Amino acid sequence: MDGSRARVPDGTYIKLVASLFSTLLPTAIMAMSFLGVAALITSQTPDTTLTLLMVAGSVAAAARLTVVLLYRRRVADPALGVETARHFERHFATAYLAFALIFGLFGARAFMIAAPASRMAIVGLLFGYGAGVAAGLSMRPWISVPSMLVAIVPTIVVAWSFPDITFWATGALLAVFLAGGIQSVFARYRQAAADITRRQLFATLARSDHLTNLPNRLSLRERFDISVANSGPRDTIAAHCLDLDRFKPVNDRYGHPTGDALLKAVSGRLQGLLRKSDFASRIGGDEFVVVQAQMAHAGEAQLLARRIAKAIAQPYSIDGHDISIGTSIGYAETMAADADLDRLIAQADAALCGIKSKGGGIARFEPASVEADLRLSA
Repeated sequence: MDGSRARVPDGTYIKLVASLFSTLLPTAIMAMSFLGVAALITSQTPDTTLTLLMVAGSVAAAARLTVVLLYRRRVADPALGVETARHFERHFATAYLAFALIFGLFGARAFMIAAPASRMAIVGLLFGYGAGVAAGLSMRPWISVPSMLVAIVPTIVVAWSFPDITFWATGALLAVFLAGGIQSVFARYRQAAADITRRQLFATLARSDHLTNLPNRLSLRERFDISVANSGPRDTIAAHCLDLDRFKPVNDRYGHPTGDALLKAVSGRLQGLLRKSDFASRIGGDEFVVVQAQMAHAGEAQLLARRIAKAIAQPYSIDGHDISIGTSIGYAETMAADADLDRLIAQADAALCGIKSKGGGIARFEPASVEADLRLSA
């Protein structure tokens, strides 16, 4: 639907769509301006077509405001996905283009039959509309450019249908400003898309582990806070601390490039095990943290720990070498409403240290006594 959508990363696209819903004030101003001018012209120029177009334009203006109000908070959600953003964008475009079409037909009709003073009001409204669209909707050219065309071109055509040179000049001015507005839209779009993409890239680099692309320590805290905010009042959240078994001998025997490739492979297996609400983070060396959120039933954390251990223990084929490693896991659970990341990781790490001192395995943090860690077979 939007040719420009395919040329920008998903994160940039979502930001561009979100910009549409920051136009509440300009949308409200345009709605009131249209209603005021349309009411004035129809009162001075009785015409059934004009009246019907005014009513239809009022409905379309109300629909535009409703769409902006309905979605403006939802597009601010950090977890907003591409498909949801596309759904919001389609709703916005439908309302916006509908108003532009009706406004264009009303302007052309009024310019054709209304008094000279009313024509001046229409031209002024068209200039204001074009400038507002170019300034406020330049992030989405596939909406802004057609909106300007269908709103302004009908009046240009009507103006050029009159033999009077004044009308020709008015139409020419509208055409020149329309062309300038369209050029401005594409220039602003290209610049904004490049700037947003650059900022997104820098933000990703600052929050991602350079080797595995998993969240780093900074992003771990941010993602944890989002998980807590999205959890229900009775949900449980868990942190799993992982330490790879027999990883150092891999580095010593095959070299660091092979060790790095192994870490990437482990990261891929971890990501393949997690739900949308969960995430893994590499916090250094061969140490990982997995946050498991929105757990509704006892035993979910232990089940995931077993699945992680089993997946990591499967053999790897890297650089022509068959490699087998394992992992020790310590995990801790708490109610999401009371969750503190530092405390939860400290508890999971205590369980991990306890089980590693016994030879490795899986252990749950027991608040009563760390010595009560239960070793479970992987």
